[in-house]
Amino acid sequence: MSSDEEDIDLNEDTASQLGTITDDGNDLMDIEDPLPSTQNSPAATSSPPQNSPNTRQLDLNINPQLLTCKSYDCVPLAAAVHPSPISSLATTPCYRWILTGSEDGYIRKWDFFASMNGKTSLTQAQRHYHVDSVTLAGVLSSWWENEETNGIRNSTESDEAMQLSEPKLSPVYSLDIHSEALWALQGCENGSINLTSVRHDEGKCHHVLRSHTGPVSVLMITPSQTGVISGSWDKSVLEWDLNTGSIVRSYDGHNSQLSCALFQPLYSPYVPDTLDDEQQGPRWNERNQNVFMTTSIDGQCLLWDRREPDKDARKLKVPDRTPPWCLSACWSADGSKIYMGRRNGTVDEYDYASQKWIQTFRMPANSGPVSYVTSMPNGKHIICASNDNIRLWNTTIESSFTIRPETELGFAKPSKISSVIPFSILSGHHGGTVSHISIDPTCKYMITTSGNRGWDGTSTNACLFYDISPIL
Repeated sequence: MSSDEEDIDLNEDTASQLGTITDDGNDLMDIEDPLPSTQNSPAATSSPPQNSPNTRQLDLNINPQLLTCKSYDCVPLAAAVHPSPISSLATTPCYRWILTGSEDGYIRKWDFFASMNGKTSLTQAQRHYHVDSVTLAGVLSSWWENEETNGIRNSTESDEAMQLSEPKLSPVYSLDIHSEALWALQGCENGSINLTSVRHDEGKCHHVLRSHTGPVSVLMITPSQTGVISGSWDKSVLEWDLNTGSIVRSYDGHNSQLSCALFQPLYSPYVPDTLDDEQQGPRWNERNQNVFMTTSIDGQCLLWDRREPDKDARKLKVPDRTPPWCLSACWSADGSKIYMGRRNGTVDEYDYASQKWIQTFRMPANSGPVSYVTSMPNGKHIICASNDNIRLWNTTIESSFTIRPETELGFAKPSKISSVIPFSILSGHHGGTVSHISIDPTCKYMITTSGNRGWDGTSTNACLFYDISPIL
């Protein structure tokens, strides 16, 4: 921790802690956390932000070429070495700080840009387990334990009684972080959620949210950063108020362990040559704070609207001959479609407005279950992770790997497009379950982690940092 940092009081009003958020929603980071890229640094002639001379505005606008490109080139450059499977991943919007949670009960804080700039290299023995492009080692900034306790000690409680509730390490099955890394939320195996500080008094637990009775497998901070959506193996989904620590709403309807939750993207179409110098560039990472989806391990996907507390969730029907299983789902870039990964090596595409199944993308034979899926900003590609590889899939290409409702017996009909390959393989992961894939708001970097999140599957304990560039 640098000497110019000042302690903060986590009991202050949330508005004072978020005082570095501008009216238009842009984040401001302390000068302690600058991005090393000269492209995102303020120009020498530009005037400093009016809020404080020690802050500067982040540039989270995406390069327009990434919105209109034909494909993407994703190259792994660095590996963050872990001794155990990685079950959770959380990042700040600027990607300066990366948090990973492992099954060994430790949370590790990584300096992303120091890693990508080559501060440390992998040893020859470590490079043996990765592809040739991976030569850099992740820079570990700090780490702390994810401890679960049965209660809070009272002044009248004896030491013998306290020994029964001594903290123990818990696997980190879920994790999320504040946009400026002031605090983080960590899910525990006993159902509790720890609120810990990150940039000041790292790893210090300031409050524990208690209600779940099983491991917390999903944590998702609301776009306003005043609440959190949590999902657990006890089949419950809860919304918490982080100002009071109380439960705001319970979302009932799931019949199995929760596996995923994600807010709907806000779609702002990009029109070339229409931006003035004073206007913001295009963005694709903004979220609708009212609409989100949740998935469970039994393959169920429910769509929720926070503005309608009295209405039941809308459900996505599982296609015929599809096993009831889902570890991951995602929205399309414009929020109009939903993609769900299945155990039989397929990804189902749904229309959000009608909740109808559109088509299915079938992985090659023996690829294994699709453990993670995420979308790219051009609206064409999705990234599908299965046991054998990670694939960049073009959903607009007609091929024999596409299954539609009119297809008989779940197989594509032979045609002249049988030789068309709609995907490309991204190097890096092979032979393990992918637990998370994260893409930064500017779509310049990607992070992938391997772990089974407490369910079935093997792990390679790999955490890879990718560089993304458009293919025009």
